[in-house]
Amino acid sequence: MTKNFTQSAATLAYLGILFFFALVALLGLLDLVITPAAMLMNVISDYMLLAAVLAFAILIILFRLRTPKQLKFLGQILVSLGISTFIVLQLVVWGILQSPEAARFANPFTLSLASVMLLMFFVALTLRHNFPRLAVDAKKPTLIVFGGIILLGVVVWYAMSVRIVQLETQNARTKIQLIGHMIDSRFDEQIKALERIKRRVEKLDEDDSERLLTTDLETYISDYAIIEGMLVLNDQQQPWLSSSFADTFWQNFMRDHEGIQNWLAQPSNQTRIAANGRSLNTPTPIVMMSVPLQTKPKPQQLIALLNMNGLVAADYLEYLSAIKTYMAFNSKVLVAMQGSNDATQTLTQLQRRYPHYVTEKVTLMTGIEHDFYSVLIDYSPLQEATRLHQMLLWLTGAFAFIYILAVDTTRRLRAESKKLASMARYDELTDFLRRDAFNQDTQSMMVDCEGCRRAVLFINLDKFNSINDGLGHRMGDHVLKLTAQRIRSAAQGADILARFSNDEFIVYYRDTTAHQLKKDAAAVIKAIAEVFAVEELSVHLTASIGIAVATQAQIDTEQLVQFADIAMDHAKAAGGNQYAIYQTDMHDNHEQLVEIRTQLQVAMNQDQLEAYYQPIFSAETGHIVSVESLVRWRKDGNFISPALFIPIAEQTGQVIQLGEQMLRKVVRDLSEHAELQQLSVAVNVSPHQLARADFVNDLVSQLKNHKLKPEQLTIELTEAVMSSAGQTEERLRELREHGMHVAIDDFGTGFSSLAYLTQQPADIIKIDRAFTLGVETEGKQRNLLSKMIEMCKQLDKVVVVEGVETAEQVELFTALGVDRLQGFYFAKPMPLPQLLDLLRSTTSNRDADQ
Repeated sequence: MTKNFTQSAATLAYLGILFFFALVALLGLLDLVITPAAMLMNVISDYMLLAAVLAFAILIILFRLRTPKQLKFLGQILVSLGISTFIVLQLVVWGILQSPEAARFANPFTLSLASVMLLMFFVALTLRHNFPRLAVDAKKPTLIVFGGIILLGVVVWYAMSVRIVQLETQNARTKIQLIGHMIDSRFDEQIKALERIKRRVEKLDEDDSERLLTTDLETYISDYAIIEGMLVLNDQQQPWLSSSFADTFWQNFMRDHEGIQNWLAQPSNQTRIAANGRSLNTPTPIVMMSVPLQTKPKPQQLIALLNMNGLVAADYLEYLSAIKTYMAFNSKVLVAMQGSNDATQTLTQLQRRYPHYVTEKVTLMTGIEHDFYSVLIDYSPLQEATRLHQMLLWLTGAFAFIYILAVDTTRRLRAESKKLASMARYDELTDFLRRDAFNQDTQSMMVDCEGCRRAVLFINLDKFNSINDGLGHRMGDHVLKLTAQRIRSAAQGADILARFSNDEFIVYYRDTTAHQLKKDAAAVIKAIAEVFAVEELSVHLTASIGIAVATQAQIDTEQLVQFADIAMDHAKAAGGNQYAIYQTDMHDNHEQLVEIRTQLQVAMNQDQLEAYYQPIFSAETGHIVSVESLVRWRKDGNFISPALFIPIAEQTGQVIQLGEQMLRKVVRDLSEHAELQQLSVAVNVSPHQLARADFVNDLVSQLKNHKLKPEQLTIELTEAVMSSAGQTEERLRELREHGMHVAIDDFGTGFSSLAYLTQQPADIIKIDRAFTLGVETEGKQRNLLSKMIEMCKQLDKVVVVEGVETAEQVELFTALGVDRLQGFYFAKPMPLPQLLDLLRSTTSNRDADQ
C-alpha cells in the first residue's frame, strides 16, 4: 500500500487517523455524560473510550519521533499481529467466527468499533514505519475538506448507532408495559368469571350450591386454559371439593405452608390474588385467586389456581423475541414472563448472565408494585445494524483515502493511459490488432503504395461455436489463443494480423504475390487442422479462408475485406477446410445467401415456419404407428425448399434457433392433440443443437411441462452425426435413459463401421431411400438391402425404410422383415389438420372393420 503513497499523502493519512481517534474519544465522553443510565448500553463503551485516548496519545508521540534502526523489525511484527487480530474481530462481527462470550459480554458496537480502530491504528504504524519523516505540507482547504469527510462519517455512524440503541431500549420498555397490561387483563377476566360463580352460588341453598359448584368447577377448568385447577374450602380452610390437579397442589404446595394458610385465613369480602412461591420454580408456576362465598349455613372460599405461564400471550410478543422480561417477586425470585416455564433467577444471577437490561416498576391491579427487568438475549438485530453501520465507517475511510490519492492518481493515470491505448489497439486474447486499429493502420499503409498488390486473407474457423457450446467459453478462448499463434507462424509474409470477430481473423499484405498468398493460405489451413491438445482433450478444428486481391487504389480496405469475406463464404459452402479466391460472380451468390439468411431470420422471429408431418406405417398391420415432423417455409404463398435454406442455416448457425423452434412446435402439437399421443412423433435434431450442454435438460423440462411421456418422442439424427463418438454419443445415451427413442436417419449413406452400429444407443434405424431404388429387380441392390435389414434385426433395432413409392416395394420390404414403411405411396408430408383428419378416418375405418 505504502509504495503508492507520497510523503505528503502519507502525512495526510496519518493526520486523518489521529483525527479519527480524537473524534471517537470526544464522542465517547459525550456518550458517557449524556447517555441515560436507563439505556440498554453505551454505543462507545468505557473500554473503547480509553483505547481511543491511548491510541491518540501513542500516535501523537510517534509523529515526531523516528523509529530506531534496531527496532525496525518491530514494525513488521506489530503489523502482522494487528492484521491477524483485525481479521479475527471482523469474522466475529460478521458472524463467520462464532464467539458466544464476545457476543454476550461485549456489546456489538464495541466489537465493531474495536475492529475499525485496530485497523486504523496499525495502518498509522505502517505509515510511520515506512515514512520516517512526516511533515504537514497540505493546504488549509485540503485539511478542512479531509477533516470534514471524517467528521461527517463518524458523527453519522454515532447518531445512527445511538438511534438503534434507543429503539431497542424502547422495545424493552414496551414489552414490560405490554406484559403488565396482559397480566391485568387476564386477572380482570378471571375475576369476572369467578364473580359470576359467586353471585350464582350465594343465591342458592346448601344442596343446590354444592351441585352448582361441582358443575362449575368442571366447566370453568375446561373453558379456561389458564385455570389448572379449582378447589372450595370450608370455614375451617379445608377443601371439600377440588379438581385432581388442585387436590395434588393442595397437598404439596398449600396445606403445610404457614404463609399461605395465614393468607387464606385473612377475612376479606374481595377477591384476592397471590403467587404461590413454592411453585414458582416448577414447570407450572401458580397464581392463586381467592373468592369469598357467603353461602349458607357457613361461608366458604373458592380458590382458582392460575398457570402463571398463561398470563402472557407469547405469540403476540413474538416480534419482541430478542428481549426476555422477568417480574421480580423479591430480589431472590425473578420469574420469566414469556409464556414459558423458564426457571426462576435471582437478581444477581440475572445481572451476571445478562449484562444489558432495563428495569421499570409496574403496579398491577392487585395493588402491589413489582420490578420488571427486560434483558437483551438476542444480539442479532444489533449485530446486523452494527455491520451495516460499520460499512459507513469503511466508506468514510475509503472516501478519505480516495481524496488523499486523487492528486497522485492523476499522475499515475497519465502513465497508464499509454497502456490503455495499447490495449485499445490489440486484442487481449490473441495480441492481434483490433478492427478499428486495423482500419487505421491499413489506411496509413496505402500512402505511397501506388501499384501495390494489396491482399487480404479472411479466416473463419469452421463450426467453432460447437467448441464454445460443448466445452465452454474458457476452453474456446484457449483454442482461439493457440489458433492465433499458429496463424502468426504460418503467415510469414503478412504485414498486419487482426482479429475481426469472435472466430474470424484477417491477414493483410501491403504488397505481395499470388504465390505467397496461396502458400500462406495453405500453411494456415494445415496449421489449424493439426490437433489442439487442450487440458488432456484433443480438439479438431478446420478453417475456411477467403482471398481477395486489389491493385487499384479505388478499392479501399473495407471493400477488400468484404470481398475476402464473400470468398470465405464460398469456401465454407464448398465444405470448409479450404481457401477460395474472390471472383466477381461470387458477389451475386453471396447476395442471394445473405438475402435467404435475412429472410429466414425474419421468418423465425415472426414464427412463420410450419411443422408438416409424414405418417409412418406398420409393415405388419398397415396402421399408422408414428409420424416424422418436417420443417416447411412458406414465403409469398410459395414453399422454399428445405434443401436451399437448411444448409444456409447450418452454415450461419441459425439452425440452432430453427431446431429449437420446431421442437417447441412439435411438443406443443403433441400435447394438444390426443390423436398424436397414441403415436411416436419424430423430430430431426441438428448436431449444433445436440452439442449444447443444456439440450437434454431443456427437452426433458419441456416434456414435463406439457405432461408428455418421453417415449412419445423420437430424436432423429443423420448417420454422419451419430458416428462421431464422444459428447454426441453421451447426449444420446442420456436421451435413451430418459425414455426417448433415438433414430439413425439416412442409414447406409455414411461411413460407419459395424462396431459403431453395435455400440451406438439408437433403437430405430431408418434406411435411406437410395437403397430402395431398383430393389424390385433381383440383384446386388436387393441383396445388399436384405443383408442390411437382417443385420439391424439381429441387433434388435426397429427398421424403417424411407422413400416407399410402389405397392411392389411394400410387398418386398414386408417380406424382408422391415418393421415400418414411409413414403409417398402411403402419404406425403402434410399440415397438422390434414394429419388429424387422416388419423381420425383410419381410426374410424379400423373400428368399423372390427
